[in-house]
Amino acid sequence: MFSKPIFKQSLKANWKLWLIITIVASGILSGFILSYDAEGYASIAAAAEGTAFSSIFSSMTSLLGSLENFYKLIAVILGIVYVVFTANNLVVNEVDSGSMAYTLSTPIKRSSVVFTKSLYLILSVILMYVIVSLAGLGASQLQYNNVTGYPITDDVTAAAEPLNQDERYVSERLYLIQDDEQAMREAAAARDMDTDAYSIYLEDVINERSYEEAAEIITDERWDIYEDDEDLEDEEIEITAEELTENPALILESNDALAAGARVQGTSVNEYHQFVTDEIKALETEGESETAQVATQENEEANENTQPTAMITEDNAELLLQMMIDSSAVALNVNSDQVSENMTLIKDDNALVASMEATGLNEEQIISMVNHAMVSSARSVDDALAFDSETYFWLSLGLLALILAMSSISFFASTLFNRTGLALAIGGGIPFAFFLLTMVQQLMDSAETLEYFTLTSLFDTDEILASGEFGWGLVALGVIAFVLYAASNVIFTKKDLPL
Repeated sequence: MFSKPIFKQSLKANWKLWLIITIVASGILSGFILSYDAEGYASIAAAAEGTAFSSIFSSMTSLLGSLENFYKLIAVILGIVYVVFTANNLVVNEVDSGSMAYTLSTPIKRSSVVFTKSLYLILSVILMYVIVSLAGLGASQLQYNNVTGYPITDDVTAAAEPLNQDERYVSERLYLIQDDEQAMREAAAARDMDTDAYSIYLEDVINERSYEEAAEIITDERWDIYEDDEDLEDEEIEITAEELTENPALILESNDALAAGARVQGTSVNEYHQFVTDEIKALETEGESETAQVATQENEEANENTQPTAMITEDNAELLLQMMIDSSAVALNVNSDQVSENMTLIKDDNALVASMEATGLNEEQIISMVNHAMVSSARSVDDALAFDSETYFWLSLGLLALILAMSSISFFASTLFNRTGLALAIGGGIPFAFFLLTMVQQLMDSAETLEYFTLTSLFDTDEILASGEFGWGLVALGVIAFVLYAASNVIFTKKDLPL
């Protein structure tokens, strides 16, 4: 079935377009990654909220989310351009120009010709998107070190110089920053924080990472034990860092998990064991404190003579913080945006007095809220730069499945018709129509029904990013590609050609 001469001829006739599209797609994807600004995109997403563009910009709050527009729009249109022109050039253009008559006058069977040409198109698309995906991986690793390790953030870069260590080395050992006063100052400044808030942030990150490393060890051990237990689901076997946060006692059951956690904290196993024990006690104390706090609040409400005090709740926290920012800006004679970008200004004596008067909170509450806000902002940047290799794989595989399905439409039209114009109109028009429907659907909330009229809806990037149900869509794209390519081979082998 496979013909080496036909494959070489197909390669020779189409390699230039393949190379151009591959380079352009790889360059654009790498550019998206290298230019990603977590804080900047978060501001854009907030500004676009409630507008027609909110669905486009809402995903930009994470690195992989920002790539959604590349995968849904740019990569798709580039792929369509390639498969439409290549499919037409492989078959119908040769039929229309008469060169197919020369090809079929050779001993090579017609079935071998069309099979080899379809195989060339499939393999070229696969190779194209493998290269594009690898380019994205390389760019992310080069810029952030987040594919094989923890992201290199601004504070790590700032601390690496006084520590006289490589950035990647420091990113894996954040405890080095804790142990160096100059590194702490410069790292905190790089994150627009003071050392008090930054020390809280750093401790949170180190502790969380120690749980993550311990969770991986415990999960591996559980897999060895329960791998053959058919009554347990994968989710029941896997242990996450969140579960360890709620129940740290699980770490004490594994010496390897203790060693992994201690390595992240830069302490001995015994010291980490004590840390976990203290965390368990703190959780128990916290539960008792919450019960006591509820009882106290009920007593105060029952006492009519008790004067109400300012309380911070989930409902009013955002409002109180904004009141602090605005009052501090007035007290310091600066713009509110400046205070929002550098909330250490709220800790200024004049700003503190103004904030206390505006909110009714005491100094301790205000400083605690400011620290929490700065830590949350820093953690959101960390989360934005996190790279989930599994999600990236499914995004790349889903895009490949979509382009293969589109290519099967173009190749089917190329084998069905004998005139280039008609094949191009059908084989190119349908994929471009699918793309345009997707564009309209993204810009108009009322156009949700359009998803039933386009193949692109089977490549559900939202579900992939949310780790939802997306597998059946990719299977459907694969089935469509297989059926249309198979039909193309049958049609071209049996049809009458104007030779």
